Amino acid sequence: MPRITASTMREHRANVRATLIDTAEHIMRTDGSHALTAGAVTAAVGIARNSIYRYVDSVDDLRALVLERHLPSWLNAVNEAVTRAHTPAEQIDAWCRSNLEQAATTGHGWLMNITKNTPLTDGTRQAVAHAHRNTQDMLLTAWQHLTADDTQAQIGAELTRSMVDAGFRLLDRGMPAEHVITATLNATSRLHSSWPTPQHTQDQSVAP
Repeated sequence: MPRITASTMREHRANVRATLIDTAEHIMRTDGSHALTAGAVTAAVGIARNSIYRYVDSVDDLRALVLERHLPSWLNAVNEAVTRAHTPAEQIDAWCRSNLEQAATTGHGWLMNITKNTPLTDGTRQAVAHAHRNTQDMLLTAWQHLTADDTQAQIGAELTRSMVDAGFRLLDRGMPAEHVITATLNATSRLHSSWPTPQHTQDQSVAP
């Protein structure tokens, strides 16, 4: 057991738990989710291997705790950016920029691998699903306001997501974030700025 330096046992346990989560995140960022083992974590922290189970139930719990650390802040950043935007076009741009900025800051590939490769608890899995659905709904709503047509909005939202997904992959490969974000926003802005608006569509339908 690590030497107790905190004023209370509760504070000590919280400190050790936080250190375990920090270490787990470092290992997964550096070497991938598969490299996270009880031995790797305890060796880095400097505690006996069996001591880890005083603070978490399993290594998979550590993976979930790392995910839960980043998920709310990512979602909040996207939500705040979209909320501050005034027009549907600005909301689409804000959605794209904020997601890419979060991916550049937090990392994307290693974080998404946790959701794919870790047997999460029902609560965590539901939280992940809710967060994903919430961010996708923000984008779709912006497109619905832009086009006033559900089919067109779904097409626009899907095309936008594909461009941002390409940006995620470029960031995961180590491309400069500033260049990736600028190029992706240029592409998505051209997409929605060239999209027929309801008024434009109506004008075309009544043209002789």
